[in-house]
Amino acid sequence: MPRSRTLLILCVIAVLAESLLRPQTSTAQAASPQLSDARTACASDVQKVCPSIPPGGGRILACLKQHKDEVSDGCKRAILSAVGKSSGDASSADSPAPAAANPAPPAANPAPAAASPPAAPVQHHNDAGSASTAPSTASAASGEHYFLMKQVKIIDQGLGQGKAAYDLMIPKDWQFKGWVNVGVAEGGCFGDWFSVVGIANSSDNSIELQILPQFTWQYIDDPAGQRQMQTQNQNDVKFGMKACPVRAPVRAEEFLRQDMVPKCTKVCKNTTLVSAEPFPELEEMVRHQLGLPPAAAGGNTGNTRVDAARVRVAFDDDKGQPAEGWMAAAIVVHTMPAGGRGAAYDWHAVNVLFFHAPKGKLDANDKLFKMITSTIHPEPEWRRWSNGIIASLYQKKQEELAKQAAIIAAFRQHVADVINGVTANQMAGANQAFLGQDQLIRGVQTFRDPATGGTFELSNQYDHAWLNGANEYVMSDDPNFNPNGKLNGNWNQLEVVRPQP
Repeated sequence: MPRSRTLLILCVIAVLAESLLRPQTSTAQAASPQLSDARTACASDVQKVCPSIPPGGGRILACLKQHKDEVSDGCKRAILSAVGKSSGDASSADSPAPAAANPAPPAANPAPAAASPPAAPVQHHNDAGSASTAPSTASAASGEHYFLMKQVKIIDQGLGQGKAAYDLMIPKDWQFKGWVNVGVAEGGCFGDWFSVVGIANSSDNSIELQILPQFTWQYIDDPAGQRQMQTQNQNDVKFGMKACPVRAPVRAEEFLRQDMVPKCTKVCKNTTLVSAEPFPELEEMVRHQLGLPPAAAGGNTGNTRVDAARVRVAFDDDKGQPAEGWMAAAIVVHTMPAGGRGAAYDWHAVNVLFFHAPKGKLDANDKLFKMITSTIHPEPEWRRWSNGIIASLYQKKQEELAKQAAIIAAFRQHVADVINGVTANQMAGANQAFLGQDQLIRGVQTFRDPATGGTFELSNQYDHAWLNGANEYVMSDDPNFNPNGKLNGNWNQLEVVRPQP
């Protein structure tokens, strides 16, 4: 039986089941003969498989769904007859069913038209458990406004031998794939030795988030040092090695304008830069990962500077349809003594992201973009291991260059020291929350599982969260919402852990 027909049957069962176990209203008394016949045919099924389930809240439908293979053939035939007589219009049958404001499955609901943009894809679930990207009006009408999320991981199947490299959370019905490449970056800087890539797509492929590899450059103020760097790059190329680009540091917005937008024009038609703005949530997330204090606490006063930005672009997608997106990145600049005039710089573009949606849908999904971004985390074990390899590569290169180019050798050694220091800072930074200030800017807060004592960093845009032990999370801004009885599984509510003053 087609999935759409199956879900429609379940929705009609819900109407029948609920009406069987509550007093008949005038609406119910005016039901068609086909619905009346179906009620009669299904009465014994409800009593047989769900005898102790109280009506209301979609609980009976959830029970029938779990026992759908036990529903009698007579009940199914009666329902099919009722569905057929309704000329394919299930709206009248759906209206009495609680929390079933959007019962149609995703396959029957193409991307909403531009005239009716959805809210940040709120995962609005009907009682049958099927997820769809519902307009905010439908979500508000049902009184249920929540995200159903799942955690996904990027696994390093190469040198990492199956280590989890990154994890993030995306809507449950999205698809995800991610991988780690080695030695394939555009430049030859060892900082780019591992290239982490991820792609998350909505169920209808209309919305996509791309996690792109980071970029690394080197620079020295001293002209003599610059010449040594260029000479070393030329020698590396002669031996089949990639050159580490020599380039003065730029801020995040400039990087996006100069580097990322032109890259988009190569694959996206008619690309136009619409606007640019700071991205403080991303900046604070990177600071936290590096073990640095928040920007408001003087985060750029040391030898490491961080800033983040995003630019809005309009373009035509691969099907020629108008689309728009956010390109985002953070720039991390490590400054070190050069031994001559000025300083030396090891700098990177990290957390490079591209989030895009059909034209007219980007603003409605901005909350989702920030929510997913706040969950992107490197796995500590993999980060320590990969940083160790990168540092050893720089140290080995420093040893080879020690007798040839003292300035470059010192630069390599400083970079290795910085990487080792960053690894230590990351561990220290993970153990302190700066009294919650960095969490506030990153857009996250800590939740605690009272059953296990475990803690989780989840979006602070939703103060109510649950988990079900199957790597799935529900987040809601409705204090009266409870996923138990509405969604499959046993959901445990998490407690918000407020920072101590």
